[in-house]
Amino acid sequence: MNAHSHDGRGQSPWITVMAREIMVKLTDRSYIIGTLVTLALVLGSMGASAWFSGRSTQWDVAVVGQSAEQLGKSVDSLAKQDNPDDAVTLHSAAAAPAAHQLVLDGTADAVLEEVDGSWRLVFKDSPDNELVSLTQQAVSAQVMAATAQKAGTTAEELMTATQVGTHLLDGDSERSAAGQVMSLVFAVLFLMSAMTYGMQIAQSVIEEKQSRIVEILVAAIPVRHLLAGKVVGNTIMALVQMALLVGTGLLGASFVPRFSTYLPSMTQAVGWYLVLFLASFLALACIWAAAGAMGTRSEDLQHTSAPMIYLLMGAYFAGFMATGGWKVALSYVPIVSGILMPARIVEGSAQWWDGLLALAANLVFAAVTVWIGERIYRRALLQTQGRLGYREALKLQA
Repeated sequence: MNAHSHDGRGQSPWITVMAREIMVKLTDRSYIIGTLVTLALVLGSMGASAWFSGRSTQWDVAVVGQSAEQLGKSVDSLAKQDNPDDAVTLHSAAAAPAAHQLVLDGTADAVLEEVDGSWRLVFKDSPDNELVSLTQQAVSAQVMAATAQKAGTTAEELMTATQVGTHLLDGDSERSAAGQVMSLVFAVLFLMSAMTYGMQIAQSVIEEKQSRIVEILVAAIPVRHLLAGKVVGNTIMALVQMALLVGTGLLGASFVPRFSTYLPSMTQAVGWYLVLFLASFLALACIWAAAGAMGTRSEDLQHTSAPMIYLLMGAYFAGFMATGGWKVALSYVPIVSGILMPARIVEGSAQWWDGLLALAANLVFAAVTVWIGERIYRRALLQTQGRLGYREALKLQA
C-alpha cells in the first residue's frame, strides 16, 4: 500500500485493504472448511426432511373377528389419507391367543381386539404411537357414525357441529407455521454470521494494535480508509456466505413437499432477508471495529464486545419468541427487523412496503452507528494505555 495511492494516482487505499481482507478469508482453511460444513449441514437437514416426508409406513395387524377386521380396514383408509403409500395389512386369527402369538413371532406388529365392549391394541414390548393415533381416530369415527344414526343425522353433519376450526384474519395457519420455522432459521443464521464476522473484525483490529502494525498502516493510509476496507471486505464475505447458505436452503426446500408449496413466498422473504442482513451488518460492523480499537489485548474483547453480544442475543431470541403485536412492532426495529420482517412476509402478514420501511429504518440506524463507530475507532486506535470504555473513547481527542 503506497502513501500516494489516495491522491488520485493508483488504487484507493480502502480498496486495497478490502481486497486483502477478502483474500485472507478466501485462503483461510478454517473459513473454507466451516462454509463447506455448514452447507453440508443445510443440505443434510433438507435431505433428511425430504426423506422422512416421503417415507411410507407399513403395519401388520392381527385381528380376531369380523368387527375387528372392519375396524382394521378403517385404520388402513385413514393411514392412506395421510400418505398414499402407508398401509395396514390385516392378519386374521381364530382366537386372541393365536393373534398374540403372531406378535410374539414377529409376524404382526400389533393385535387389534375388542375386550369388554372396548377396543385395544396389543404390542410386544412398546406401543407404536402413530398406529395408536390412527386406531383412535377410526374408533371415534365409528362411534360418531353410530351416534349420528341414532340421532337421525349423518356422521359428517355431527362431525361438523362438534368441530372447532381456526381462521386467521391476516394470513393462514399453515403459512403462519412456515413463518415461525423461517423466524428460527433466520435468527440462527443471523446470529451465527454477525457474531462470527463481527468478532473477526474486532480480533483483526486488536491484533494489529498488539503487534504495532497499525502504526505502520496509519502512517501509510488514512484511518478512515483502513476502517472502510475492513468493514466492506468482511461485509462482502458475510453476504456471499449468507447468500450461499440461504440459496442452498431454498434449493433443498424445493424437494420437500411441505416446503415447496411456500417456495414463492420463501424466495421473496429470502430476498428481503439478504437486503436487511446487509444493512444490519453494516450497522454493526463499525461498532465491532470500535470494540477492537478500544482494547489493547485479545482478552479485552470480552469486555469491549459485550454490548454487541447482548444486542445480537436479544435479536436472536426476539426473532423466534416475539408474537402478536410485539412481533409486528419489532419487525420495524433495526437489526431485529432483519429476522422478523422476512418471516412476516412468509406468513403473508407483511407487504413489500413494510419491507421498505424496515430497510429505511435500518439504513438510518446504520448511518448513526457508522458515524459513532468510525469516531471511536479513529480516536482509540492508537491508544495503548489499557482498555477503554465507550464513553472514554468518545471523549478522546481526534
